[in-house]
Amino acid sequence: MNVGIVLASGQGKRMKAKKNKVLLELQGKPLIYYTIKSFEECNEVDLIALVCKPVEKDFFQGIIEKYKFNKIKYLIDGGQERQDSAYNAVFYLEKALPKKEENILLFHNGANPFVTEEEINRSIQTAKKYGACVVAHSTKDTVKEVNEEGLVIKTLERKKLWNMQTPQTIEFELAKKAFGQAREDNFIGTDDVSLVERLGDPVKVIEGSEFNFKITTPIDLELAEIIFKNNQ
Repeated sequence: MNVGIVLASGQGKRMKAKKNKVLLELQGKPLIYYTIKSFEECNEVDLIALVCKPVEKDFFQGIIEKYKFNKIKYLIDGGQERQDSAYNAVFYLEKALPKKEENILLFHNGANPFVTEEEINRSIQTAKKYGACVVAHSTKDTVKEVNEEGLVIKTLERKKLWNMQTPQTIEFELAKKAFGQAREDNFIGTDDVSLVERLGDPVKVIEGSEFNFKITTPIDLELAEIIFKNNQ
C-alpha cells in the first residue's frame, strides 16, 4: 500500500501570515487543496494521511468534505517539530496499515503544491528498489563553506550538490526504524531521509521539476500565482 503523508502542521513564520500558510488562498482555493489534489488523483497512491495541528482539524475536515478528498483516511495530530509530526504519522499508521503488505510512505510538505503524478510514481518505484528516495533539484549556484566569522573555507563541488524537496519516500519498516532510532537518540535531522542516512542505509536522489518547490515566503506565494496563471 502506498500512503501519501501530507505534513500540514507547520507554523510558517517566514510567510508572516496570521494563519497556517497552507490555508492561505491560491487562485481562490487554499494552498493545501492543490497539494492534496496531486495525491488524490494519482492512481498509485492508495490513501492519504493528513497531519495537522489538533486545533486546526475542523478547518482541514471542512476542506476534505468540500472538495471530496476521498483518499484521506486519517487526520493525525502534528507534533512540535516537523520530525515529530512525521514520527506521529509513522507510528499511527503502524496500527492502521495491513501488516502483511509492502507499505511505502511518501512524506510530503503541505506547502509543495506543484508535485506531479510522475514524481510521485517515480518516488514509489524508486523506494521499492532502494528503500528510500528523495525528489531534489541539482544546485545551480556556487556554494561556499564559511567559518563563524563569515570567511570562506572552501568552494564546494557544485555537481555533487542537490537541494532537497518532497516527497521523501521510505519503505515502511525502514521508516519505523529510522524515526524510532532518531527519537531514542534525541536526534533531529534536517529532513526525513537524513534519518535513514544515519542508519547507513542508501537514499536515492531523483531529479524533480523546478516547479516542485516549497512555498515558504510571500515571494514564493507570488511566484506560485504566476505559475498557475501561466498554466491555465
